[in-house]
Amino acid sequence: MNIQRRSARYQRSSRTLPSKSITFLFLVPFVVILSTQGALGQGLKMTQLNPPGILASGAVLFAVNASQNVVGYGTNSSGATVGFLYVGGKYTAIKYPGSDKYTRALGINDSNEVVGDWYEKATNVFHGFTYVGGVYKQYDVGGDTPTTVIWGVNNAGDFAGGCGGNGVAEGFVTIGGKAPTKFYASGTDATFAYAINSSGEVVGEYLDSSNLEHGFYRSASGAIKTIAYPGASQTAAYGINDAGEITGTYVNGSGLTYGFTYIKGKYASTDFATTRGVNSDGAYVGSYWGVDGAPSGYLASPQAFTLKTVKVAGSNSQLFGVNNSGVSVGYYVASDGTQHGMMISAGKVVDIDDPNGTNAICFDINSTNQIVGLYTNGSGNTEGFEYAAGVYKDIEGPTGAVSSLAFGINDAGDIAGQYSDSSGSTFGFVLSSGKYKTLNVPGSKFTQARGINSAGLVTVQWGDSAGNLQSSLYDGKKYTSINVPGAAVNQVQNINTAGDIVYYVSDPYGVGHGALKSGNDYYIFDYPKGSDTIAAGINDSNLIVGAYIPSGATEPQSFQGTE
Repeated sequence: MNIQRRSARYQRSSRTLPSKSITFLFLVPFVVILSTQGALGQGLKMTQLNPPGILASGAVLFAVNASQNVVGYGTNSSGATVGFLYVGGKYTAIKYPGSDKYTRALGINDSNEVVGDWYEKATNVFHGFTYVGGVYKQYDVGGDTPTTVIWGVNNAGDFAGGCGGNGVAEGFVTIGGKAPTKFYASGTDATFAYAINSSGEVVGEYLDSSNLEHGFYRSASGAIKTIAYPGASQTAAYGINDAGEITGTYVNGSGLTYGFTYIKGKYASTDFATTRGVNSDGAYVGSYWGVDGAPSGYLASPQAFTLKTVKVAGSNSQLFGVNNSGVSVGYYVASDGTQHGMMISAGKVVDIDDPNGTNAICFDINSTNQIVGLYTNGSGNTEGFEYAAGVYKDIEGPTGAVSSLAFGINDAGDIAGQYSDSSGSTFGFVLSSGKYKTLNVPGSKFTQARGINSAGLVTVQWGDSAGNLQSSLYDGKKYTSINVPGAAVNQVQNINTAGDIVYYVSDPYGVGHGALKSGNDYYIFDYPKGSDTIAAGINDSNLIVGAYIPSGATEPQSFQGTE
């Protein structure tokens, strides 16, 4: 039995992913109520890992150590399977000397010992190997099982893996350099041991007679129990750390794959296509579906966000912007069903309603309390507006515009927004010193300018030719992609003076999250005990405002918080 075929199964769901052709032009307003209770948000720092030379089918990231060094493998343009080691932003090829176009790097411990397998063409046999300080060493279980794979290695140098031959596939562990102990996870079903922690606990998967996958946990004493994500049709356990946290991937009833974590008897979905190895800090690796549906590798490490809900009167409301004094803006719906734009200062809500129309929404506010937003005019079209010191001014868009929205304003009074012409085409704009500049991402179906900072950097949300939502940053000359790793749908929002950016993102399955780009780092986060978090505004102190839907509720609540 060829045990090399396991562990790249996330690709099976590629034809069943739901459409990501979302083309709405601005976020449907969220609703809310309130409390001021603080909470520790669940967040992940996201790093995209796509080793050079790997085909678009994507790299398989298998393990990560305490230093966040990652190992994995992929297929290159010559059809060869190549291993890699990722350390501090640099990739090193892992290729066993003499291998015939096949080396996989599958495990790594905190001493940077790498393990994996390679193929020897002359004998038609797969061998395990170790790689330490640039030196490779072959490892074979031997006996009646000529094929050996080492999938996992712990900090003591103990191995977990698989061995096979003559129709047999068994898991094995090697502890303290002693002879390997071979085992089946269930009867004589094909068994694959993927990871081992410092206590000698092992996780992996076995295949039943119908070739369906089942996760397992094996204690140091050899006792085995099944790891099955609730409601899943199939489960594989790929990683276990010294705290006993288990990571893996499951298939739901619709045939879609998700990553998961399991600790202290509780399962949680990671909302990525796969999750594999996990380190001592709870950082894990895997694959996700990108904006264009192609797989990408990721490294996700835990990051806490301090968040709290914000009290707003009315039946529902949403915060979209916040200035450096902590004054925030958005909208609310009164008890009589009337929608009002609002400003919240020191806990006091002030209505901001353009007298020329109804259903106002305030999107942003600068340091001098200039506010921009939209209202609905008598013709039913949206009209952008600016409000300052009691005076309203229409932001109509360039000549030919039939509707407009004003999304962002910086301290110089420059405004970013969007407009539509009589043909229905939608473009972004920047209004500076009374002059409009149209923004249109080359090849886009529509473009909207969402936020603008004091340096004139503009966040741009746009739809590509396939109908996918993309996010870019415009510096006055060119558009640079700023899509969030781990996200399939990117809806960029505002930007502060330092260039930190907030988003609403979602995965291909429609699960929404807040996101933050701070410097070169990206984060995805959720309000605890809630879903569909949107991060809509950010000030220079990195105070973020937005909304989320509390667990068990249908109406969102507003929040503010920091990384």
